Amino acid sequence: VPTNIITGFLGVGKTSAILNLLKQKPDNERWAVLVNEFGEIGVDGSLFQGQSSQEQGVFIKEVPGGCMCCASGLPMQIALNQLLSRAKPDRLLIEPTGL
Repeated sequence: VPTNIITGFLGVGKTSAILNLLKQKPDNERWAVLVNEFGEIGVDGSLFQGQSSQEQGVFIKEVPGGCMCCASGLPMQIALNQLLSRAKPDRLLIEPTGL
């Protein structure tokens, strides 16, 4: 699955960039977005939910509670496997935390 990691510091515009990419998604493709939230409440995941639907071919999965490579390593692996098996995407976008 072609994968893009959209990374940068907190507040740099990662979520805005992904929302812009989703607007340009070809109609015949299925895209998946894996969002890593540092806090327990997912602000970025909430912003993506309006873009998420099977009809639009966009699937969102959120990993809350810390850095996806450190504190949330296993939850990230589980979320990624669930997302890939459910969505069967043509492209995967990953947004790590900005911390």
